[in-house]
Order: sequence, then structure tokens, then C-alpha cells
Amino acid sequence: MIDKELYKSFDERLPIFFRSWWLDAVCEGGEWHAEAHQTGGEYDSVFVYFQKRKFGLKYIVMPPLTQFLGDYSFIDRELSQYKPISNYYIDKLPRTVFTAICMSHTFQYWSPYKWRGFDETTRYSLVINDLSDLNAVYRNFEDSKQRNIRKATAKFKIAAGLSADEFYDFFEKKCGSKVEYSQTMFKKLHGECVKNDSGTIFYATDENSAVCGVLFVVWDNQSMYALTYSFDAEARKSGVGDLLMYEAMKLAAEKHLAFDFEGSMIENVEQSYRRFGSKPVVYHKISQANIFFKILNSVHQIY
Repeated sequence: MIDKELYKSFDERLPIFFRSWWLDAVCEGGEWHAEAHQTGGEYDSVFVYFQKRKFGLKYIVMPPLTQFLGDYSFIDRELSQYKPISNYYIDKLPRTVFTAICMSHTFQYWSPYKWRGFDETTRYSLVINDLSDLNAVYRNFEDSKQRNIRKATAKFKIAAGLSADEFYDFFEKKCGSKVEYSQTMFKKLHGECVKNDSGTIFYATDENSAVCGVLFVVWDNQSMYALTYSFDAEARKSGVGDLLMYEAMKLAAEKHLAFDFEGSMIENVEQSYRRFGSKPVVYHKISQANIFFKILNSVHQIY
């Protein structure tokens, strides 16, 4: 396990979800750990995971609001390098009853994990990689998206800079169920994103200046991520969600970034993202669970 001060020196080379300040904010109820691999005396990659404990059992899962962690390479890895590097990281993982890690988009070869007893689930994010010609991007939206944006533009005003408390309160009210992360954690994450010029909250207001839609986006050197959002039911019908996404894309275009919708396994959400002209990008979720955990989890819902 590498020293966290050393790890912080990698921050600007890493996607936002790997950055030390992000991990410090989101790893609520557990601890994050990092390993690093060297080739020829130079660090070529890192591996990050989030470990929790319940009923005295250690397990590894993804922290909230974090699309991927695991293995991230600083180099264009040759196929022959995947097995020894993967084995190095597997050997460093603690013994747990359950492990589930979503790897980054750049991790392309999971077979070494299969050979060591892990399972894999293929997941997809939906991404618009090139926003350099925003008019062309807009023309590539399906007609229904263009109509929604025109309709919503006439009805709502979009701004950026809503506070974390206002976002969380709105989200909690509209979600209709308990939010999976605490307000304290969200405030800390939002504060760190603003401090590091890596995130903002877009919000829509109606003619009465009432907030009726919110979208929290974050970014790194390569991509902007539509992290989490919520809308009034009636406002949703008026296209407010599509307008908020489009306004966020404009900011991504200014910053010369790709736009990552983060995908969804929910069919109608995936279809909505796809109608923006986005393309699927594969990433791998690797997992491993012992029989004892499977039985205990079926009773106590640990994860």
C-alpha cells in the first residue's frame, strides 16, 4: 500500500474519481486504499479500492457517486503487460468476503481476473466524445430532444451555482425515498469540487423563480460527467432535464471536454441518453463473493 501523500502527487494525472480529495469526500463509512506498480523504476499505474466493514466482515464496494476505480494506467499498456500487472494488484487486495469494483474505461482486458476466480459484468457509459462543433452535436440529437429543448427554453431559466444544501434538499424531496449518501458527504464533495474547479450544480427555475430541476456535473482533464440530477414531475414533461443536460454540454464544449452521461441499466434512461447522439463505451465490473457472504447478504442486505 503506498503512502497517501505520495498518491496525492498523482492527482492531476488521474480521472476525477481517483483524485485523493474526491476519495476523502466520498468514502463515507469506510476507507480508501491505493497501490501502485512500477516498471523500470517509474510508476506506470495505480489501483484504488474502497473497503468497508460490517458484522466484523471486510468487503470492497464502490463509493457513492463514483463511476469507476480499480486499475488506472498512466501508459498505453501492451496486452502482455496486463497479466503480470493484474496479478500484482490482485495479490495486494485484502482478503474479503465480497469484492466489487468497476474499472475505468481505459481498462480493456479482464481475463487475468477471470483466471484468479473473479466474475465480470459488462457495463456501458454513454458518451459524446467531440463537442467542438456544438451546432453539429445539436443537429445529431433526435427530433424529440430538440423539441424538448426548444419547449423548455421558453419556460425555464437555467443557471449554475446552486448550493449543496439546496440541491440535497430538492433531491431528497423529489426522490421519494432515502438518499443513498448523507448530506454531510454531499456537502463535502461539492465543496471540494468547487474548490478544485471541478464541478457545479445547474438548476432550472420557472416563471415564479421556483427551482424545478437540478443537475450536478463534475469534470477532470478529459470528461465532464452528469453525476446526479432530479426534476419535478411536471417539469420533466416540459423537457427541463434535456435542457439542463444541453446547458451542461455547452460548458463541457467551452472546456474542450467529452460529455459522459454515465449510462444506466434502466431501459428508458438509457434510451433517453442515446437520443442525444451519445455512443456506448464499455467498462468492466469485476466481482468475487464467497458462499458465506451470499447467504448472509440474502438475509441482512449488506450490499
